[in-house]
Amino acid sequence: LLNVVLKSQPLVPRENITAWMNAIGLVITALPEPYWIVLHERIVSVINSPSLTSETEWVGYPFQLFDFTACHQSYSEMCCSYTLALAHAVWHHSSIGQLSLIPKFLTEVLIPIVKTEFQLLYVYHLVGPFLQRFQQERTRCMLEIGVAFYEMLLEVDQCNMHLSYMDPICDFLYHVKYMFTGDSVKDQVEKIICNLRPALKLRLRFIHISKMEAASVPQQSISNISPAPQPSQVPVNVALPVSQ
Repeated sequence: LLNVVLKSQPLVPRENITAWMNAIGLVITALPEPYWIVLHERIVSVINSPSLTSETEWVGYPFQLFDFTACHQSYSEMCCSYTLALAHAVWHHSSIGQLSLIPKFLTEVLIPIVKTEFQLLYVYHLVGPFLQRFQQERTRCMLEIGVAFYEMLLEVDQCNMHLSYMDPICDFLYHVKYMFTGDSVKDQVEKIICNLRPALKLRLRFIHISKMEAASVPQQSISNISPAPQPSQVPVNVALPVSQ
């Protein structure tokens, strides 16, 4: 079923491609787990593809890889964008019980293989649209996903000398914090951010308000601050002129 749109694009009317994807999503999610869990295997194969593992394989703007509409309209079919769109279609029609396997999929399968920025951005594009539903129906899963995002970032940070897309990555993490997780995962996240490179810690400084930084302020500097002089409260006798 997945190959109908992933490998048989010439046989599918281009103007109806999204309808076909939604139909596949409806069919697969109605079948037992062994049928729709195959999508996870397809996602892993895409993440391990040269397009995401090697920056030299794709020199252009990486977000073009993930824009299904632009790729489809320009007749530049990319496996990355098609798999991303199909995964969104399947998960959109999935029950919350089926979606609850995503945190386990992230922590046990994807975190060990995500090593590049392109792979990290792809996972963010993959799971990000479903955070709202997790927040409404399964908060525990949303919090687990929030922590997994930072664990992936730490892995990518340690595997690369230079990061080119720190700003978009940090913007997304700020969005996750202020729209979904809040301070619920603060303790876990702070431990991870402490191990990131200084440039990332600087960008994430409003997420990571470290207790160590607060304690580093010398207490003497606070106690030695002299209070501002207060105006005297003692009444002063002022001689007033007496009119003759």
